[in-house]
Amino acid sequence: MAFWTPIVDVTYALLFALAGAFGGNIAVAIAVLSALVRLALLPLTLRLAYRSMEMQAKMKQIEPALTAIRKRYKDDPRRLLEETAKLHREHDIKLADGWTFFGLAAQAPIFFALLGAIRRGVAKASRFLWIRDLARPDGVLLVITSAVIALSSILAPNVTAQQRPIIFVVTAVITILLMSKVAAGMMIYTLTSSGVGMVQTVMMRRRARRG
Repeated sequence: MAFWTPIVDVTYALLFALAGAFGGNIAVAIAVLSALVRLALLPLTLRLAYRSMEMQAKMKQIEPALTAIRKRYKDDPRRLLEETAKLHREHDIKLADGWTFFGLAAQAPIFFALLGAIRRGVAKASRFLWIRDLARPDGVLLVITSAVIALSSILAPNVTAQQRPIIFVVTAVITILLMSKVAAGMMIYTLTSSGVGMVQTVMMRRRARRG
């Protein structure tokens, strides 16, 4: 699409500029750009994460009332929806709002712009550590990335000790299946972004402990 081309062009040029600052290393440029973007978005993503925690706490608080409504109106779906919505309004519970969608939308452009730049050839035949070609999938990097994403998922404040092994394995397997064909350059982006995301999760856990 014509409107998207300039964004990819800028990303393409920015990656080469960063690579020049790091001795021509495209992999480091991808990691640095990814980290900078995620750190810039951290105030927004933290706000959304804290808001989600608050909503979860409120949902837990009204669970007995919700259970009573479900039992009372189990044969009247319309009334069930009305009473549930009313209860949510009374406790200022918003399961999704404009900020949530904005937070997701803010992260999407850099992902697709970087993907477009890599497809254009920015990482073609580029080497990094054991990786022979950043434009092709790499099994070792895939395992590392999957492990980091899975570890971040089990650090979430609402995950219990009993749930962690299952969530870790399921998250890792799903990540491997979804990213098995992804270029190593994009995996470096995902790994770096997930690393910053892990820092965010630790901050959330500390806030949850403080109550």
